[in-house]
Amino acid sequence: MGERRPGSGVAACTPCLGEAASSGRPRVAVLGPLHSFTHEAAVAVFGDTVDYLAVRGVSSVFRAVESGEADCGVVPVENSIEGPVGATLDELSRTMLHICLGVEHRIRLVVAGDPSKGRVYGHPHALGEARRALERLVPGAVYVATLSTSEAAERAAREGGLCVCSRAAAEAQGLPVVAEGVERGENYTRFLVVSWRDQPRGAERTSLVAAMPDVPGALYRWLEPFARRGINLRMIYSRPIPSKPWNYNFYVDIAGSRLDPVIAEALEEAGERSLFLRVLGSYPVLRTWETRG
Repeated sequence: MGERRPGSGVAACTPCLGEAASSGRPRVAVLGPLHSFTHEAAVAVFGDTVDYLAVRGVSSVFRAVESGEADCGVVPVENSIEGPVGATLDELSRTMLHICLGVEHRIRLVVAGDPSKGRVYGHPHALGEARRALERLVPGAVYVATLSTSEAAERAAREGGLCVCSRAAAEAQGLPVVAEGVERGENYTRFLVVSWRDQPRGAERTSLVAAMPDVPGALYRWLEPFARRGINLRMIYSRPIPSKPWNYNFYVDIAGSRLDPVIAEALEEAGERSLFLRVLGSYPVLRTWETRG
């Protein structure tokens, strides 16, 4: 595949930006500070065609879009090794925003900073990924969780110590790279672009959130309409419902679009077997490594 410039995926996401895409320069909220992997994935989609609003925390990305401060937002939802991002799943169950694009992005981690302090900053997923390398570099280190890898780099630069982050984040903070390639195997994170509408025409994936009655076989009965129609489930996770102890929301991704008549039938039937079911969006998926050749 030929080389493409960063931001070549913007055409796939232009409909998500609404009026801003044609009437002015859009604003995209990302989990910050800048140079986080979320920002890196967003740049792979939008390049320099938008202004980036770096906010603290996943919930702040959603609030920025809901309030109109940003036209859309980018959040991490799942890592191929460390699993789901609970904060994003929880926000998806609360918000009225939709998913308009999925972004799959390769994660390459470095350890940067001063190893003499015995302290390591990092997002919990990044710390988990780099744990073996860190145990060799700084045995007995104190691990400090941060909301993003770029925040980890900021704190290591300001307070001293090491961080686990991207090379770009380390360079932005002037931190020397102590070790690189510390991720376990091939490491990918899925990100979601959220806005007020989805992109169902020709969509590759549809995301749902649902709750089932607390009775034997409820989940089996809920899944059966999809299995009977040969609809492929790409992901399923459960998360506790904060207001209802020992009750759970189920997050499910299926292959295809909600506009497909077969999928629409399955959704209607599954909805009848749910306490509630909400379609979070049908959308295309951009794989950033494919845009770079």
